[in-house]
Amino acid sequence: MNYIVFDLEFNMFFKFKEGDLANPELKNEIIQIGAVKLNEQLETISSFDLIIKPVIYRRMNPYVRRKTNINTSRVVQGTPFVKAIESFSTWVGEDSVLCSWGHDDILALRDNCLFFGFDDLSFNKFINIQQIYMKYGGLSKQPSLESAVECLAIEIKTPFHDALSDAFYTVDIFRKVYDRSVDAIINWDKVQKENEIKIEALKQLINKAIIRCPQCDRVIEKNGEFTKTKKYFAFGCCTKCDIQIRHISRIIQKNSEYSIVSNNTIIVKSEGLEQTLSENLNRPQLKPELP
Repeated sequence: MNYIVFDLEFNMFFKFKEGDLANPELKNEIIQIGAVKLNEQLETISSFDLIIKPVIYRRMNPYVRRKTNINTSRVVQGTPFVKAIESFSTWVGEDSVLCSWGHDDILALRDNCLFFGFDDLSFNKFINIQQIYMKYGGLSKQPSLESAVECLAIEIKTPFHDALSDAFYTVDIFRKVYDRSVDAIINWDKVQKENEIKIEALKQLINKAIIRCPQCDRVIEKNGEFTKTKKYFAFGCCTKCDIQIRHISRIIQKNSEYSIVSNNTIIVKSEGLEQTLSENLNRPQLKPELP
């Protein structure tokens, strides 16, 4: 069995001119794949590095360009995604475990494969190295790769935010914190599909949340509402306290469990401008029965 420690850089929507719109089917388009193959003793076998030519977000988002030093002229000479992912899949081989720093990269990899119709890459074996590091250090908040490298006194030889460079740093962390006696491998594809079912179930309940006045705790009638991704917004007025209230309910994940958390905000008019005073009440979580 081999470990494939990979890292991605991806481009995303940026409105360069009037009329530009994001593609809702693909939020992050991969522009670089960097990976290191390790054997069972965590020894390096080989590496993989490709720049990918984008077809959805062809111009580089300025933030991504500054962060990665990858510009538009460089990506236009890259390898088309399907050809690149075919090469990557062949290089990964059979009986391999995909490993990355957090869930963002494997989610983007899966989304890009689905978008471009590539289904030969298996997601049934995955290790989240960031999660292992958090358990190792007793951390509750997700740390950055840079902070982990610094905390473990790993020598910084190459710049961060290059996919291959970050993959090698992730390997250094993996070797320091991985406990072979603990089975950290999960069926990521199965877990992801189960989580999607849970999220959809919560989306059916999120607009049932009620508005309460932060001052008197009365239930307030809604006079406006809308839903955006995993958030639900509603508005109302407390006639007793004579205040306008904005309500937000959002779906969160904590300790691998999904739930709904709500808070209410007082909207105050001051000198003609609306200012928001966040109360962050963290109302009791709604816990519906899930499939």
